[in-house]
Amino acid sequence: MTQKEHYLIIEDEPFAQKELMRILQSVAPDVRLTAGLESIEDAVNYLQNNEPPDLIFMDIQLSDGLSFSIFDQVDVKAPVIFTTAYDQFALKAFSVFSIDYLLKPVEKEKLSDALTKYKNYFEPQKHEAPLYQDLVQALRSKETVYKKRMIGKVGQRLRHYNMDEIAYFYAEDDTIFLRDFEGKNSIVEYKLERLEEMLDPEKFFRISRKLICGHQTITNIEKYGAGQFMLELEPAFEERVLVSRSRTKDFLAWMDQ
Repeated sequence: MTQKEHYLIIEDEPFAQKELMRILQSVAPDVRLTAGLESIEDAVNYLQNNEPPDLIFMDIQLSDGLSFSIFDQVDVKAPVIFTTAYDQFALKAFSVFSIDYLLKPVEKEKLSDALTKYKNYFEPQKHEAPLYQDLVQALRSKETVYKKRMIGKVGQRLRHYNMDEIAYFYAEDDTIFLRDFEGKNSIVEYKLERLEEMLDPEKFFRISRKLICGHQTITNIEKYGAGQFMLELEPAFEERVLVSRSRTKDFLAWMDQ
């Protein structure tokens, strides 16, 4: 009888952990999952005292620091897929024996693609030898250039913005708007997912599925229920602005940098 593959989940947010387990069980129902490791200390202790898993899903920001320090304390013998809500860590993740990285909230299709990479690159007989070092070197040598200016559409007119004039971006139905610091709106031709890649992550953060916010527009942060925050923005947003639970810790880290 073929032994089930063993996947280890290192994630300190209960909601994100449960959601990742749910999606994994739907795309890879035959694997054995181990979860509940919430810190660097927990992960190091487990990896030192147990047989290595076949694959590790690892959140970059854990309760006691960045998970990269795990690799300083223990010889990680399994390939890793990193998960994060904050993609400034993406290139470093690739350099630490990583298969891929997934932005939160994790999408089923992208997780499935990451597992396909794992299957292709880490067949049992090749398990100890990553095949993507050339890609890592290429990523390291390529400086990320973020957008400095943007065009918005107001009626039939086009308006030019410098990025420091933009307060936030938001989705309304199938349209993406930017709002400047004067409270005026323009339509932009990019989806929020594409904007996330184009915007400087030190200045903008994906608050939720429908809102990317600049740090200078946040005037107040309040707790809202269990593990969630409500924001006040200036210029004001018409709806209640809640940070998605899966993004809360990364949001706080972004605000505190």
